[in-house]
Amino acid sequence: MDQFHYVACGLSNVWLGNGYTEGISSDGKPIFHIENVKGLHKAIALSLVEKDTLLTGDEFRFLRNEIKLTRKSLAGVIGYSEEAVKKWESGENPIQKTADMVLRNLYLESQNEASIVGELLEKINHLEKKDTEFFFKEGGNVWKAEKKCA
Repeated sequence: MDQFHYVACGLSNVWLGNGYTEGISSDGKPIFHIENVKGLHKAIALSLVEKDTLLTGDEFRFLRNEIKLTRKSLAGVIGYSEEAVKKWESGENPIQKTADMVLRNLYLESQNEASIVGELLEKINHLEKKDTEFFFKEGGNVWKAEKKCA
């Protein structure tokens, strides 16, 4: 059986036995089409989450991308610097065990429809895109957040 080396996901160790079609482009180059990329990426991610060794830099980046977090956002969530995440993903530094564990759990929670983690991850992604100002008023010994008036 032919196997297709699927490197478009950023991992060098993924091979497909089926679920793809191949053809030739108009300029004579081979082209490949994955039938269910989303499902494939979910299967890859779950395999990474379940593996018995620490994630590699490429695997760490793949999972981070699957939960749609920037390096900066993930760094803030796990309590490390953006530079640390960059060095882990490039293979320059070994990935910390706690960061590995947290990323795996974040991925699993992001797939759980009953969990609010997916919503929180989405909010985190948008947090760095704009500054938020808070406006509070005190009334009757209780502070309450209110919309800021222009």
